[in-house]
Amino acid sequence: MKYCPRCASELVLRPEGGRDRLSCSAESCTFVHFGDFSIGVGGVVVRNGRVLLIRRGHEPGRGWWQLPGGYAEHDEAIAEAVERECLEEAGVPAKVVEVLGFRHSVGGPGSIGGPSTNMYVVFRLEPDTSVEPACDQDEITGAEYWDPDELQAHERVQNLTKWAVTWAQAGSKGFSPSMRGADPTRPPWALFHV
Repeated sequence: MKYCPRCASELVLRPEGGRDRLSCSAESCTFVHFGDFSIGVGGVVVRNGRVLLIRRGHEPGRGWWQLPGGYAEHDEAIAEAVERECLEEAGVPAKVVEVLGFRHSVGGPGSIGGPSTNMYVVFRLEPDTSVEPACDQDEITGAEYWDPDELQAHERVQNLTKWAVTWAQAGSKGFSPSMRGADPTRPPWALFHV
């Protein structure tokens, strides 16, 4: 990044927040580049004791089974992101119950989150039990409910998925949504608590 995304002025290194950061050189602009970040979401969706998994159709991880999930959009509430991903990837409408946990990965070569620092939030969701899983057969090549013991023993189920299912089965209490911003003039926000 060489130019300010707000005003197109040149970026320069300047001390900001305890370290040198790329900052806009224009005095009238306050842009500071704090780095590249992404937020991912995944959903543990359980129906009749079985866990919803999807099979990846693209790299990385083509052919591996995992929780339905993906990236939260920059203008999307995080709970809405995981609900959208469950519907898009598995065809199953589901509603957030709670946050089970999160994984933080510092970005860089070989990083789990890729070049960006990534926060991946795992939710427990309640599905619409009348809807059977379905997928696009491109990005996702399988969507089905699995027996929890079978997925734990399967060598092509991601470790984060195995952890999340174990945690969900343990009945541990997660962070529940307690409040959402109601001001229509502001972007969406939500508060989760134990």
